Amino acid sequence: MAVKSRSIAPASTAASSAKGRKVADKLKRSAEGPGKPNIRIFVSYSHHDAAAQRKLNTHLAPWQRDGVTIWYDENIEPGAELDTEIARELRRAHIFVALFSPAYLASHYCWNIEYKRAMGRRERKLIRVVAVVVKPCAWKQTRAAGFKLLPKDGVPPERWSSSDAAFVNVAQGIGEVIKAVRRELAMKPAKPARATPKPRPKPKSGPKPPKVSALKSRKAGPNTTPPSTLRSRVRKSPPNP
Repeated sequence: MAVKSRSIAPASTAASSAKGRKVADKLKRSAEGPGKPNIRIFVSYSHHDAAAQRKLNTHLAPWQRDGVTIWYDENIEPGAELDTEIARELRRAHIFVALFSPAYLASHYCWNIEYKRAMGRRERKLIRVVAVVVKPCAWKQTRAAGFKLLPKDGVPPERWSSSDAAFVNVAQGIGEVIKAVRRELAMKPAKPARATPKPRPKPKSGPKPPKVSALKSRKAGPNTTPPSTLRSRVRKSPPNP
Protein backbone atom coordinates (compact mmCIF):
# COMPACT_ATOMS: atom_id res chain seq x y z
CA MET A 1 0.00 0.00 0.00
CA ALA A 2 1.37 3.37 -0.96
CA VAL A 3 1.53 5.79 1.93
CA LYS A 4 1.56 9.50 1.40
CA SER A 5 4.92 10.79 2.50
CA ARG A 6 5.47 14.20 4.02
CA SER A 7 8.73 15.83 2.98
CA ILE A 8 10.15 19.09 4.31
CA ALA A 9 12.19 21.39 2.07
CA PRO A 10 15.59 22.80 3.18
CA ALA A 11 15.45 25.82 5.48
CA SER A 12 16.80 28.28 2.88
CA THR A 13 14.30 27.15 0.25
CA ALA A 14 11.43 27.18 2.73
CA ALA A 15 12.36 30.68 3.95
CA SER A 16 12.41 32.07 0.42
CA SER A 17 9.12 30.35 -0.42
CA ALA A 18 7.56 31.76 2.78
CA LYS A 19 8.56 35.28 1.71
CA GLY A 20 7.17 34.61 -1.74
CA ARG A 21 3.86 33.48 -0.26
CA LYS A 22 3.58 36.65 1.83
CA VAL A 23 4.13 38.82 -1.25
CA ALA A 24 1.62 36.73 -3.21
CA ASP A 25 -0.96 37.09 -0.44
CA LYS A 26 -0.55 40.87 -0.52
CA LEU A 27 -1.03 40.91 -4.28
CA LYS A 28 -4.14 38.76 -3.94
CA ARG A 29 -5.64 41.05 -1.31
CA SER A 30 -4.93 44.11 -3.44
CA ALA A 31 -6.49 42.40 -6.46
CA GLU A 32 -9.69 41.67 -4.60
CA GLY A 33 -12.44 44.13 -5.29
CA PRO A 34 -15.33 45.00 -3.02
CA GLY A 35 -17.66 42.05 -2.58
CA LYS A 36 -15.08 39.56 -3.83
CA PRO A 37 -13.94 37.47 -0.85
CA ASN A 38 -10.75 35.47 -0.90
CA ILE A 39 -11.37 31.78 -1.62
CA ARG A 40 -9.12 29.10 -0.16
CA ILE A 41 -8.55 25.78 -1.96
CA PHE A 42 -7.01 22.77 -0.21
CA VAL A 43 -5.31 20.40 -2.68
CA SER A 44 -5.01 16.81 -1.46
CA TYR A 45 -2.69 14.55 -3.48
CA SER A 46 -0.23 11.70 -3.23
CA HIS A 47 3.40 12.69 -3.60
CA HIS A 48 3.60 10.13 -6.40
CA ASP A 49 1.43 12.60 -8.34
CA ALA A 50 3.45 15.74 -7.62
CA ALA A 51 3.76 16.45 -11.37
CA ALA A 52 -0.04 16.54 -11.72
CA GLN A 53 -0.28 18.84 -8.70
CA ARG A 54 2.19 21.28 -10.28
CA LYS A 55 0.30 21.10 -13.59
CA LEU A 56 -2.97 21.96 -11.86
CA ASN A 57 -1.31 24.80 -9.96
CA THR A 58 -0.11 26.27 -13.26
CA HIS A 59 -3.56 26.12 -14.86
CA LEU A 60 -5.15 27.76 -11.81
CA ALA A 61 -2.73 30.72 -11.93
CA PRO A 62 -5.36 33.14 -13.33
CA TRP A 63 -7.59 32.38 -10.37
CA GLN A 64 -4.70 32.90 -7.96
CA ARG A 65 -4.37 36.44 -9.33
CA ASP A 66 -8.09 36.88 -8.69
CA GLY A 67 -8.05 36.37 -4.95
CA VAL A 68 -7.86 32.57 -4.74
CA THR A 69 -5.35 30.93 -2.38
CA ILE A 70 -4.24 27.40 -3.21
CA TRP A 71 -2.75 25.42 -0.34
CA TYR A 72 -0.96 22.05 -0.38
CA ASP A 73 1.35 20.36 2.09
CA GLU A 74 4.57 21.74 0.59
CA ASN A 75 3.49 25.10 2.04
CA ILE A 76 4.09 23.77 5.55
CA GLU A 77 7.07 25.55 7.08
CA PRO A 78 9.94 23.59 8.68
CA GLY A 79 9.33 22.76 12.32
CA ALA A 80 5.53 22.90 12.05
CA GLU A 81 3.44 19.90 13.07
CA LEU A 82 2.09 18.22 9.94
CA ASP A 83 -1.27 17.01 11.23
CA THR A 84 -1.95 20.28 13.05
CA GLU A 85 -1.21 22.43 10.01
CA ILE A 86 -3.16 20.18 7.64
CA ALA A 87 -6.20 20.13 9.94
CA ARG A 88 -6.06 23.92 10.35
CA GLU A 89 -5.88 24.55 6.59
CA LEU A 90 -8.68 22.08 5.95
CA ARG A 91 -10.92 23.97 8.38
CA ARG A 92 -10.12 27.26 6.62
CA ALA A 93 -10.68 25.95 3.08
CA HIS A 94 -13.80 26.65 1.04
CA ILE A 95 -12.98 24.03 -1.62
CA PHE A 96 -11.26 20.66 -1.25
CA VAL A 97 -9.65 19.28 -4.42
CA ALA A 98 -8.57 15.62 -4.40
CA LEU A 99 -6.28 14.32 -7.15
CA PHE A 100 -7.42 10.73 -7.69
CA SER A 101 -4.91 8.11 -8.78
CA PRO A 102 -4.05 4.54 -7.77
CA ALA A 103 -1.55 5.93 -5.25
CA TYR A 104 -4.16 8.30 -3.79
CA LEU A 105 -6.79 5.58 -3.34
CA ALA A 106 -4.17 3.30 -1.75
CA SER A 107 -2.84 5.97 0.61
CA HIS A 108 -4.19 5.70 4.13
CA TYR A 109 -3.49 9.37 4.86
CA CYS A 110 -4.95 10.72 1.62
CA TRP A 111 -8.08 8.59 1.51
CA ASN A 112 -8.90 7.73 5.13
CA ILE A 113 -7.87 11.00 6.75
CA GLU A 114 -7.86 13.99 4.39
CA TYR A 115 -10.64 12.89 2.03
CA LYS A 116 -12.74 11.46 4.86
CA ARG A 117 -12.47 14.68 6.85
CA ALA A 118 -13.40 16.75 3.81
CA MET A 119 -16.47 14.62 3.11
CA GLY A 120 -17.51 14.99 6.74
CA ARG A 121 -17.32 18.76 6.42
CA ARG A 122 -19.19 18.55 3.11
CA GLU A 123 -22.09 16.77 4.83
CA ARG A 124 -22.29 19.73 7.21
CA LYS A 125 -22.20 22.11 4.22
CA LEU A 126 -18.92 23.65 5.34
CA ILE A 127 -16.86 22.88 2.22
CA ARG A 128 -17.15 21.91 -1.47
CA VAL A 129 -15.38 18.72 -2.54
CA VAL A 130 -14.05 18.31 -6.09
CA ALA A 131 -12.41 15.09 -7.29
CA VAL A 132 -9.97 15.26 -10.22
CA VAL A 133 -8.85 12.03 -11.89
CA VAL A 134 -5.17 12.50 -12.80
CA LYS A 135 -4.40 8.82 -13.55
CA PRO A 136 -6.58 5.82 -14.42
CA CYS A 137 -7.85 4.30 -11.19
CA ALA A 138 -10.79 2.38 -9.71
CA TRP A 139 -12.65 5.45 -8.48
CA LYS A 140 -15.98 3.94 -9.65
CA GLN A 141 -15.63 1.35 -6.87
CA THR A 142 -15.46 4.07 -4.20
CA ARG A 143 -18.02 6.39 -2.64
CA ALA A 144 -16.91 9.05 -5.14
CA ALA A 145 -18.79 7.19 -7.89
CA GLY A 146 -21.97 9.10 -7.11
CA PHE A 147 -20.42 12.51 -7.75
CA LYS A 148 -19.43 14.47 -10.83
CA LEU A 149 -15.68 14.21 -11.40
CA LEU A 150 -13.18 16.23 -13.41
CA PRO A 151 -11.97 16.21 -16.14
CA LYS A 152 -15.28 15.68 -17.93
CA ASP A 153 -16.80 12.29 -17.05
CA GLY A 154 -13.73 11.42 -14.98
CA VAL A 155 -11.61 10.65 -18.06
CA PRO A 156 -7.91 10.93 -17.03
CA PRO A 157 -5.62 13.39 -18.88
CA GLU A 158 -3.68 10.68 -20.68
CA ARG A 159 -6.82 9.80 -22.65
CA TRP A 160 -7.32 13.37 -23.86
CA SER A 161 -5.80 14.85 -26.99
CA SER A 162 -3.29 16.52 -24.65
CA SER A 163 -2.81 16.77 -20.92
CA ASP A 164 -3.12 20.56 -21.14
CA ALA A 165 -6.56 20.21 -22.71
CA ALA A 166 -7.61 18.01 -19.80
CA PHE A 167 -6.27 20.44 -17.18
CA VAL A 168 -7.96 23.37 -18.92
CA ASN A 169 -11.23 21.49 -18.46
CA VAL A 170 -10.34 20.88 -14.81
CA ALA A 171 -9.52 24.56 -14.22
CA GLN A 172 -12.80 25.60 -15.81
CA GLY A 173 -14.75 23.21 -13.60
CA ILE A 174 -13.01 24.42 -10.44
CA GLY A 175 -13.62 27.99 -11.61
CA GLU A 176 -17.36 27.34 -11.68
CA VAL A 177 -17.18 26.10 -8.09
CA ILE A 178 -15.23 29.22 -7.09
CA LYS A 179 -17.94 31.43 -8.58
CA ALA A 180 -20.66 29.48 -6.77
CA VAL A 181 -18.87 29.78 -3.42
CA ARG A 182 -18.40 33.53 -3.94
CA ARG A 183 -22.09 33.96 -4.67
CA GLU A 184 -22.95 32.07 -1.48
CA LEU A 185 -20.58 34.19 0.59
CA ALA A 186 -21.96 37.40 -0.96
CA MET A 187 -25.53 36.38 -0.06
CA LYS A 188 -24.72 35.70 3.56
CA PRO A 189 -25.93 38.56 5.76
CA ALA A 190 -23.25 40.43 7.62
CA LYS A 191 -23.10 39.72 11.31
CA PRO A 192 -24.73 42.60 13.20
CA ALA A 193 -22.49 44.46 15.56
CA ARG A 194 -23.21 43.89 19.20
CA ALA A 195 -25.03 46.82 20.77
CA THR A 196 -23.32 48.37 23.74
CA PRO A 197 -25.49 47.71 26.81
CA LYS A 198 -26.87 50.86 28.41
CA PRO A 199 -25.68 51.48 31.96
CA ARG A 200 -28.33 50.77 34.54
CA PRO A 201 -29.46 53.83 36.53
CA LYS A 202 -28.33 53.81 40.10
CA PRO A 203 -31.18 53.53 42.63
CA LYS A 204 -31.98 56.80 44.40
CA SER A 205 -30.83 56.78 47.97
CA GLY A 206 -33.59 57.70 50.47
CA PRO A 207 -33.33 58.37 54.17
CA LYS A 208 -31.52 55.61 55.88
CA PRO A 209 -33.25 53.94 58.87
CA PRO A 210 -31.55 54.38 62.22
CA LYS A 211 -29.00 51.77 62.94
CA VAL A 212 -29.65 49.46 65.81
CA SER A 213 -26.74 47.54 67.09
CA ALA A 214 -27.10 43.81 67.20
CA LEU A 215 -26.00 43.83 70.85
CA LYS A 216 -28.82 46.16 71.95
CA SER A 217 -31.45 44.28 69.98
CA ARG A 218 -30.34 41.01 71.51
CA LYS A 219 -30.47 42.49 75.11
CA ALA A 220 -33.86 44.06 74.61
CA GLY A 221 -35.46 40.76 73.80
CA PRO A 222 -39.09 40.59 72.69
CA ASN A 223 -40.18 43.37 75.10
CA THR A 224 -39.01 46.71 73.71
CA THR A 225 -40.73 48.93 76.33
CA PRO A 226 -38.20 51.07 78.24
CA PRO A 227 -37.71 50.10 81.94
CA SER A 228 -38.72 53.60 83.14
CA THR A 229 -42.17 53.22 81.56
CA LEU A 230 -42.62 49.86 83.22
CA ARG A 231 -41.87 51.29 86.66
CA SER A 232 -44.44 54.08 86.21
CA ARG A 233 -47.12 51.55 85.39
CA VAL A 234 -46.62 49.52 88.65
CA ARG A 235 -49.07 50.59 91.39
CA LYS A 236 -47.68 51.11 94.80
CA SER A 237 -49.52 49.11 97.45
CA PRO A 238 -50.96 51.27 100.34
CA PRO A 239 -49.12 51.11 103.69
CA ASN A 240 -50.41 48.78 106.37
CA PRO A 241 -52.52 50.50 109.04
